[in-house]
Amino acid sequence: MTTRKSQKNSYGLAQVIKARQETMANPEHLKILDQGVETWNKWREDNPDVKPDLSKIHTSLSYPGIDFGADFSNANLYRARLHGSLRDTNLHNANLLDAVLAHADIRNSNMEEANLENADLRYCLLTNANLTGAVLTGTRLYGTARDDWDVRNVKCKYVYWDMEATQRSPKNRDLEPGEFEQLYAALPTIEYIFENGMTPIDPLIMDRVVQAIREKQPEFDIKIDSINARGIAPSVKFTVQHEEHKESALQQVQTEYEIKLKQLESERDRYYQLLARALDAPKEFKLISAGPGAIVATDGSTVNIQEHIHNALELQKVIADEPKESKSFAKVAKKTALNIIGEAIKDVAKGQVKEAAKQIIDLGKDLGPIVAKTAAYAFFKSMGD
Repeated sequence: MTTRKSQKNSYGLAQVIKARQETMANPEHLKILDQGVETWNKWREDNPDVKPDLSKIHTSLSYPGIDFGADFSNANLYRARLHGSLRDTNLHNANLLDAVLAHADIRNSNMEEANLENADLRYCLLTNANLTGAVLTGTRLYGTARDDWDVRNVKCKYVYWDMEATQRSPKNRDLEPGEFEQLYAALPTIEYIFENGMTPIDPLIMDRVVQAIREKQPEFDIKIDSINARGIAPSVKFTVQHEEHKESALQQVQTEYEIKLKQLESERDRYYQLLARALDAPKEFKLISAGPGAIVATDGSTVNIQEHIHNALELQKVIADEPKESKSFAKVAKKTALNIIGEAIKDVAKGQVKEAAKQIIDLGKDLGPIVAKTAAYAFFKSMGD
């Protein structure tokens, strides 16, 4: 039987890598690469001081089930076009300035200290990729899969999250050192699977489970990350603050969920009927809330939670994009303003829309035009008029 490794190395890279006419790569290095991954990696091992020049090469690595696994550490891949499977590839300290890796599979690859300035990573699979210390300024990240990627100590002033790479993020400033990691680092996750299927009230129950755990174990900083209600194994994913919390947090989720179920067991049918009536005739109820996307009724009017959260997030982005030295923060510090918006978003998620609106309206009075002139602020201000 042919093993996966021997199958991978049986393909000469002449069948896989196509260097275009305009390539600036070192032709001797291309010849070695053409002899296969095993030969290339052996040459790299025997010549540790040589920095391969593969600039502007155009790869097409599209053989299913074959991991590339080449050693491109310290290589010059300036403006290279790398497509297909680059899983488990060593790109440590590689120069990928202006490189195009769109749609590439870079899972489990080592890109530590790589220069990815202005690189195109749209739709890349970056799961478990090590980007520690990499340069990400100007990188295009639209549609990337980033579960468990490592972005400690990355150097980044701004990135592009939109498809066309026309919307700089942040818009009017540069990221502070360490801010990219703070915003986008992957937190450890745990997953609770509903083996017998998910009921309509399970997401609401899980929200209460999280609240209970946060009161008992605040150091977990547990939060709901995502809810998957489809398929044969619906689940809820949570994030926790540290890896060592995962096992204990999952046990707490299981315990608290069972407690909540027992409390609701005798009343479950009544809650289903109540939920159905709320959806059919929301004005009959003063307040019924679930999570983002739920429709609630307050004082006889219908409110869309998702719409409120969207506007609150828009305000949060406006404040985050403003430099902390801005005159806008003369009365209230930027960090304080962001914390206030964060608390307001939590209140909205609980259905406490009026409380959230009051916080935001009061904040807008202190921050002035950067908030007050936005459509998002006007949305909340209309609730106080």
